[in-house]
Amino acid sequence: MGVERVKELCYPDFPPEEYAARYARTQQVLGERGLDALFLTGRQNLRYFAGLRDGAWDAPHFYFLVILPVEGDPVLLVSDGFQHLVKQSWIEDVRHWPLAAAFYMAKESKSVPLVLEVLQEKGLERGVVGMELGADMQVHMAQSHFAAILGGLPKARIVDGSDAVWALRSVKSSAEIERMRKAAAISSIGVTAGFEALAPGMTEKEVVDVMTSAMCAAGASEQRFNAVYAGPRAMWADGMPTDYVIQPGDLVQFDGGCVYEGYWCDFKRMAAVGEPRPDQRRFYELARQGLDAAIDAVRPGAPFNAPLQAAFAVNEVAGYGDFTKWCLDAGWSAIGHNLGLDLHEQPGLSATNTAPLQENMVICVEPFVTLDGVYPFWKATEKFGLEDVVLVVADGAEVLTAEALITHDLWVV
Repeated sequence: MGVERVKELCYPDFPPEEYAARYARTQQVLGERGLDALFLTGRQNLRYFAGLRDGAWDAPHFYFLVILPVEGDPVLLVSDGFQHLVKQSWIEDVRHWPLAAAFYMAKESKSVPLVLEVLQEKGLERGVVGMELGADMQVHMAQSHFAAILGGLPKARIVDGSDAVWALRSVKSSAEIERMRKAAAISSIGVTAGFEALAPGMTEKEVVDVMTSAMCAAGASEQRFNAVYAGPRAMWADGMPTDYVIQPGDLVQFDGGCVYEGYWCDFKRMAAVGEPRPDQRRFYELARQGLDAAIDAVRPGAPFNAPLQAAFAVNEVAGYGDFTKWCLDAGWSAIGHNLGLDLHEQPGLSATNTAPLQENMVICVEPFVTLDGVYPFWKATEKFGLEDVVLVVADGAEVLTAEALITHDLWVV
């Protein structure tokens, strides 16, 4: 099984100094948490830690693996056939396992012996090795191969390393933040174009087509999640567009955004087809007040649950405390999440999260309220909510999906 030393980076995702800083932080966090290494298998983790931007990730029998020890150099492990692709990675120590016969449809992988060999070489056969075992991550490997690795390391402790991963990925570098600014700007262009084109008789799919076309023209790298749901589907959270024909009197909700160079935008805006009813105006403004209050609570050192408390207080003052109590009791007790290479990242804005917000985290803030505060949620006929992408800065919050890019007003067409 070969060792390849990559002498020159080809088309790296970020400059080498970005990865040097990430790896220095990684080894610091591993030491603080008593981990001897991380052994990672997931797509976004390989991109973040190894710079492996490309890969046949949609073919689940191909594996891309990285070992990040608390001391010494990292190792990238891939199968034969990817000798060119790994040149985009900053990692110099690249190991290859032989392809299995009929590799396109092979049910077996020859990766396990190489993984065990490298872990033993790094002195980890008795170590504490963190893997993606949390509910918010998955091991990108067949259960049989994972079991074989565990069986080959009887004296090692394989533990959940996802908290360490999120501690690293949740605080963005300046280079990451610039990509997320760009994603927000491009997404704002697309949603503006879609709502400006919105008219009765269009389908949800046609509205999204306008949005995504405008995003692509403005430089979007990928389109993975752009939800538009209207009229009788107004309560369909994360509802992907259908052939529903938009009618006068409908509320139209957008949720999502583009991906720019790997990094997500995720925000919400709403439109009314025809003049909205007075109660719709009132609850839209209530939702907007909740968003403003939540964002005002964002600052370094504030607990993650401070934005939720601020937004829920707005509902309570307006007379909808029963709605917020139901949300807390029923588990609807978060109003947002971190954002980055994944659409939903940890730690998140939940009611029980008292950890401090940190400068250069990027979070999505998205409180909502149902019409007349009806609960349970699924019995309501309409809901009202906006969402912004927010950067935690030294003196508070900077909204990346800012008013200067796209209005927070209810669109009326």
